[in-house]
Amino acid sequence: MDNLSQGFSIDDTTKIMLTELKDECFRYIKLIDQIELDGLTENQLSNILGELTASLTHLNIHSESIKELIEI
Repeated sequence: MDNLSQGFSIDDTTKIMLTELKDECFRYIKLIDQIELDGLTENQLSNILGELTASLTHLNIHSESIKELIEI
């Protein structure tokens, strides 16, 4: 039996945060795919790595926030 059929539901704030986390996961995957491309210039690689660092930070913050919501 799933949570919804048992009367449990996810509030709108949590749904939004989960959607944002999913979107950031897709962004991270896209950046990793870009790093694997042949022929990147040093500048392109530097930019991708900078965006990857920002994405990882965002994932960390979102993950921690969602973890706190779930544990309540």
